[in-house]
Amino acid sequence: MDRQVILLLTIVCCASASIDHKQITGLNKLLGLGDKAYATCNIVLFTELVQYEEASANCKKFNLGAGLGEEGRLATVDDEEKNHDLMALLEKAYPIVDQDDKSPWTSKKWVWSGLRKTKNNDVVGLKRGDYDPLDWEWADGSHPLDFQRWFNFDNRKKAQPDQYSLKYGKKSSSDKKCDEKPRCYQNQMRINHDGLWDDTFKQLEHPYACDYQGKYVLSKEQLKWVDAKEACEEAGLHLAKIRSNEEVEEILAAMVHFLGPVEELTEDNEWVDTNWLWVGGSDAGEEGTWVWTDGELVLPEKGSDWVFPWHEKKGNDNGSRKLRKKGGQDALSFSRWGEFDDSHIDNMETMRPFACQCPEDVGLHIH
Repeated sequence: MDRQVILLLTIVCCASASIDHKQITGLNKLLGLGDKAYATCNIVLFTELVQYEEASANCKKFNLGAGLGEEGRLATVDDEEKNHDLMALLEKAYPIVDQDDKSPWTSKKWVWSGLRKTKNNDVVGLKRGDYDPLDWEWADGSHPLDFQRWFNFDNRKKAQPDQYSLKYGKKSSSDKKCDEKPRCYQNQMRINHDGLWDDTFKQLEHPYACDYQGKYVLSKEQLKWVDAKEACEEAGLHLAKIRSNEEVEEILAAMVHFLGPVEELTEDNEWVDTNWLWVGGSDAGEEGTWVWTDGELVLPEKGSDWVFPWHEKKGNDNGSRKLRKKGGQDALSFSRWGEFDDSHIDNMETMRPFACQCPEDVGLHIH
């Protein structure tokens, strides 16, 4: 997987009922992704066409938010929301109207998911009555028990999964030869524009979907705080909230992924704008009362186990005289070394990267 794709990955966050192509396009434009990847808060779709094993290996490297030492994974599409998201992303990446080939089985009409068959892998000619969901396993270890969308599942003669096989050296309908002896089996699952599932051969090439397991999305673009807030909102997100040591660690890791390795702290680079990140806190409404963009208080209550990591010079509007004349320091910023500071909320001389966050009511399947 292209490292730049990982570093510049964008996550468009919205519930299934409200996800639309305008939001997906908006965030891709914001971060300059072009057509390499599209995403929601649940799923990332990479547009390059690869075989199943390469797709699986690429997703293992995409472990942002998964936890220290944990791997990423191909997408677990275990409810209507994620199935809907994947349909929307595939249509955005490869619109049906642009595809001249009338065959329903061509590469750009399907996307690899994380469902594969792990038991009874040499079965041939499966019919609907023989399907056992416990033979199939998502990349997160679960089985498709309560949710499945197999193509033609109610048609006993044409139901998927049909477990067709191919002899070594023979070509499939997509002109890909079987490269395993004695046969190739359809033990991987792909999903089409209608959200329907099909079992197929791993040597076929499709775009692929990974689970997104984090909550923060960072932009390298340097903006004023007020403009960063608007940019997040236009893409269906909000400026980030950080409310625990765990979230501090997660956003620090995200900063490395999105912005590159952190430098050693020195007197010369401590206040360089690119070493600070806009997050969603502000005391513009009442001086000294810091709130996130949704109104939740920023500072922990007295007696909390978490000590808010203010920079030693925080909270006193201590910018230069020139900047103080242009307004107080009412915006919250976060450093690459894990400290918060107040800064200028609407000033062209204070331009920084920023962190957006997925809405917490989306159901991220991760925390």
